Amino acid sequence: MDKNLARTIADSLTWARIFSIVPLTLLAWYDLKWWVFGLYIAAALTDLFDGIFARRAAPAGTDVDLDGIADLIFSFATLLWFWLLIPGFVLTYWLPYVPIFVLLEIYIMYVRLQHQRYGIPHLRFGRFAMALFFFLLPVVIVRGDVPWFVHGVLIIGVASKLQLSWAFWNGRRA
Repeated sequence: MDKNLARTIADSLTWARIFSIVPLTLLAWYDLKWWVFGLYIAAALTDLFDGIFARRAAPAGTDVDLDGIADLIFSFATLLWFWLLIPGFVLTYWLPYVPIFVLLEIYIMYVRLQHQRYGIPHLRFGRFAMALFFFLLPVVIVRGDVPWFVHGVLIIGVASKLQLSWAFWNGRRA
């Protein structure tokens, strides 16, 4: 496959994931859980396939980590969809996870803005954590609120952000 075509496909899939946020939010607003489930799975698959194409693609034309930005936006949108679809979910699980996520993300953004040479390293554990996080909403829609699973996913997500923050901390000091 041509490397430029692979880059175009990878970027298109990433943009599709970003643009899927609007219809997903509208579907969640109207409490259409099964439509959210289907479109959410499709959006998660765009994340999988954009990674496959990106590994075969020419380097991105800019220093912007489009996939990392899309993941961040999609993660925060997922919290919004939880709030819209599952009454009491955010109130039950927001402490301590959301404040920790926000603080770590602010630190990561600060480092990236101050030190332009840093891209976002795609660590294996971070990929696993993001995939697991993408499974959280479909599992909660299908099975209902399963506290041990929700806590497990959120703890793994925090550990992933801590690992990324540690990588930035060590990279900044070097």
